[in-house]
Amino acid sequence: MDTMELFCHEATEIEAAVTKDLEPEDQEDRLSNLPDDILTFILERLKLHEAARTSVLSRRWRHLFGFRSSIQIHIVDYAAQSNASVVEATKSMLADTIQSPISILSVKFLVLEESIDIIRCVDNAMANRQISALQFLMHGENFGVGCDEDSMVAYGRRFMRFFDAGPRAFAGLTCLYINCLKLGTDDLTHVLNACTKLERLSLDFCNWGIPSELQIRHPKLTRLKIINCIVERVELTYLPSLTRLFCEQSWISLPDLNPLSFGYVPQLSELILSNQDTEINKTFQLSEFLSNTMLRVLDLDFECGRIWIKPEASNLVRPRFENLKILCLRRIHEECDLDWIMFLMEAAPVLQRMYMQVSDYTVCKCDKSGHTDQCQVHHQEGPADWKHYNLVDISIRGYQVNEKFTRFIKLVVEAAVNLQLLLLLDNVPCKRCQFGPSKGFPRTVPEYEMIKKQVSQWRSPPSKIGFGV
Repeated sequence: MDTMELFCHEATEIEAAVTKDLEPEDQEDRLSNLPDDILTFILERLKLHEAARTSVLSRRWRHLFGFRSSIQIHIVDYAAQSNASVVEATKSMLADTIQSPISILSVKFLVLEESIDIIRCVDNAMANRQISALQFLMHGENFGVGCDEDSMVAYGRRFMRFFDAGPRAFAGLTCLYINCLKLGTDDLTHVLNACTKLERLSLDFCNWGIPSELQIRHPKLTRLKIINCIVERVELTYLPSLTRLFCEQSWISLPDLNPLSFGYVPQLSELILSNQDTEINKTFQLSEFLSNTMLRVLDLDFECGRIWIKPEASNLVRPRFENLKILCLRRIHEECDLDWIMFLMEAAPVLQRMYMQVSDYTVCKCDKSGHTDQCQVHHQEGPADWKHYNLVDISIRGYQVNEKFTRFIKLVVEAAVNLQLLLLLDNVPCKRCQFGPSKGFPRTVPEYEMIKKQVSQWRSPPSKIGFGV
């Protein structure tokens, strides 16, 4: 065991001793003679409320607690999720008498009147201490569950008062999560202009009204999440550092405009899109929809509804997919045809991994898509001798033994000449109602062997075929 392994092993043993109900004299014997750097190392690995309890072990621990370089004060760590406890903990940890630098300060709290003291306390600390990374995770009461519009308006106004009360705090923010707020589009623009260090932004259940157009500009933002927000259109106007976008929305059907527009996003490499239960009637041409992007990861969730992308000639989509290496297609309704997926493979010459999920929710009580008669997609097959040379791994969740799956898998296997792994997976239960029928998935070893034998007889079969749950 080398020096570092021995140190980590001893530190782990010490940490375990700290968290046990030992007699005070036993604790003193083991810990009182340790140097400050080891004690600090132990404290950094504990949650804040756990580390606070160690101050009763010895007088030597009391002064160390306030010198943590990583401070996480989250409401979920306190009994009964007390927001008042978060306020008091923030005041204690950022007391004026403590001047040590902080590598990361993360505070998760409710947008209640009392929380303005958190903002003021952090704002004061920004003037007196070095804080490298600052995170605010701001929730509506009850964490936004069942938020009505009046509450969202009240939370939005309160948030803007917090913003005005802490100019230094917001200027130093590196991560901002806001939930259940109703804001004006100008309000968000004003906040983003002030948050000059912001790198991560999450907008969850926020409301800008209909009609509305949300324009987002920021020079340093690298990750953006937009989840269940009420907004007609989002325009990513100027985001030169953005690398990852997660957008889960019920999109509004616009006759001439896409609900999401990509402006200047030269670094965007990972895109996750989900179209929730919606009455959208248009389909999107990826060659147009993904203009100005060069993706490495594309993840599309169809929410068991209609297929809202339109198959195109591979030469039209290829400029957007030249760098694409990972493709995920989630919750394709089981009544949908699968052959259309081939146009995505044809347009992505360096694609290495593909994951797809076919959801068997025809009798699931949570399936409210109502699009089973609209999910068919017509795709003109490519050249019969077309080959893909980089795809090595394909996983299909929700696989069933039927003609549709057999036909699609044969198309993929015979085209992907270097395929190494074909993984066929059972369906997963619905997260809401736990309904997860698997009427067509093979269950026995003889069934597995029969499928393997069939695939092995096709042209360029994969080197391994696996089954799983």
